[in-house]
Amino acid sequence: MSVSIATLSAFFLSLAASTAFAGTSDPVKSVTLSSGGLAEIVRSATVGQNAWINIDVPLDQVDDILKSIIVRDNKGHVKSLSLAGPTPVDETFKTLPFKPSDLTSLPALLNSIHGGRIQAGEQQGVVLGVTEIPGNAQTQLSWQLSFLRDDGAISMVPIPGTQITIIDPAIQEKLKSAMAVISKASADNARTISIQLDGPASRNVDISYVVPAPIWKTSYRLVPGQDGTVRLQAWAIFENASGEDWNGVGITLSSGKPVTLRQRLHSLFWKQRTEVSVDTTSVAVNQAMAAKPLARKSIPAMAIAAPPPAPMMEKSSDASMAEPADPVLTGEGSVTSTFALAGTYDVRNGDTLSVPILDQGVKAEMVSLYRAEAGGEHPTAAAVIDNDSGISLPPGIVTVYDGKQGYVGDAKTMGLPTGQKQAVSFALDQKVSITSQPRSETTITQIKVADGIINTSSMTRENTVYRIVGASDASRVVLIEQIKRPGWTFKADGMTDDTPTKDRIKTVVKAGETKVVTSTLSIVNQEGFALADAGSDELTQWQDAAIDPAMRAKLDDLVKAKAAQDAARKTLEELNQQFALVEADQQRARSNLQSVGSGDTKTRFEKLLNGTEDKLEKIELARAEQRKVAQTADAKVAAIIRSF
Repeated sequence: MSVSIATLSAFFLSLAASTAFAGTSDPVKSVTLSSGGLAEIVRSATVGQNAWINIDVPLDQVDDILKSIIVRDNKGHVKSLSLAGPTPVDETFKTLPFKPSDLTSLPALLNSIHGGRIQAGEQQGVVLGVTEIPGNAQTQLSWQLSFLRDDGAISMVPIPGTQITIIDPAIQEKLKSAMAVISKASADNARTISIQLDGPASRNVDISYVVPAPIWKTSYRLVPGQDGTVRLQAWAIFENASGEDWNGVGITLSSGKPVTLRQRLHSLFWKQRTEVSVDTTSVAVNQAMAAKPLARKSIPAMAIAAPPPAPMMEKSSDASMAEPADPVLTGEGSVTSTFALAGTYDVRNGDTLSVPILDQGVKAEMVSLYRAEAGGEHPTAAAVIDNDSGISLPPGIVTVYDGKQGYVGDAKTMGLPTGQKQAVSFALDQKVSITSQPRSETTITQIKVADGIINTSSMTRENTVYRIVGASDASRVVLIEQIKRPGWTFKADGMTDDTPTKDRIKTVVKAGETKVVTSTLSIVNQEGFALADAGSDELTQWQDAAIDPAMRAKLDDLVKAKAAQDAARKTLEELNQQFALVEADQQRARSNLQSVGSGDTKTRFEKLLNGTEDKLEKIELARAEQRKVAQTADAKVAAIIRSF
């Protein structure tokens, strides 16, 4: 093999052309698109005995395929699954004497194969090394090859201008291997997954796996009817972003909220180990006992079968929308609903397809919907849909048409389980006005006293009065929604079916009519309070609310006793403050007396000191007497509390 600077690039190109990415992917049979952003791809293949199946997949799908791939083969089993690793270039060059960068420079390549046999011109030998010769103003940078000739002499030849051939067969094979890996890695955006099967000849097998896919969407068309129904048409919009065309593929759409996880199964991870230092003074090596191999327990294969789809309910024909060309088979699972599209589809990679998946009449009522928490003067025109279609409807945008006026507005549904109701608003009803006036009151309903603790039961009521001014030209069914409050009881005239989060009032307002509707939220409160800590306001409130005359009389006695107790404590506190002020004057006079000599000033401070002492004695006598009064008041309060 002759290698020079001029011929090295050609060597690269020839290898790249001979190692073009190849593989035979079996055709896609069916696709199940999940609203969780995944797609289950099913491929079909006819295989023989000890067959191989090759599947070309994008590199970013390999982790998910390794996580989810299933081979459905009733007459055979899987022997192995193999593919190129995540970093084939790095792994290949670990065992080679040169690096990838060495292949871009002939001097670097020659310098990396010390001991390799080469032919330089007419001479043969083994490589010793390459010397770099710096350039100057007159010469360019150059290199010289040193090699040991077969006759034992050492020669040096300039690399530029010399035809150099690597004649070492082992190095030639390593170069071919390296170039094959590099040429393939230059477009490293796919992998060929090879599956080896063991079984009899001439049989069909299916391979399925789950990969990321765009979330499929739903849009609805709604046309009100005249008999308490609406015609509801649902369209699915999805894309083929699998990386290949779909030809004659069966498509199923799955709606739900699956838990979706991913893991880097096609990446290399190394376990960190603790390095143990070697005892260089005395090394004793004990031969470890051979570990017994663990017995492998075989796992029986499980057959995987798809649940049979449920037939779609009969379509409504009272609106003018065109019906779908083919029926869609729908199925309701425990956590998902599925829509199996009729027939097969051809969808080019990157294209978008929209198909109708539901078209039928469902129960519905057109109302003017007022949500109390949103405020505002006008309700919204809405359709309360009762999903009796037999299939849970996925979330989506709703376009509403009127049979007379055409388009009237848009709405959205957050998903409607089968058998449940949901209101979808599509326009502001400016012909109807609603105002609300809230009012709250709390009434004590029961009082009990035990061990000095008064326990009260009270009822809190929050009344909201809605004043509805109807449209002048037609009657309206007005639906008022209030947010549910845990623990509260809701009552109102015209109560109707509630939702998990809303209480509802429904009333009919005739043309030009003004109507008043009242709702009540109530809750029972249980409170406990120590009578000894109760203030006069609380005691008076309990006294007024007490029904039992004996309880009211005792509370009246307690109110009076607490008032006397508060007065006694207040008087005692005032005496304490007076005592503190006089005591401060006394301390100040004593300090001044110590700092002055004899004379009139000293005499004045002595008189002041004696006067403060007299005041303190009088205040202390009053305090002692007032303490007795306060203690008597405390005892009376305690006695009354014990009498309950």
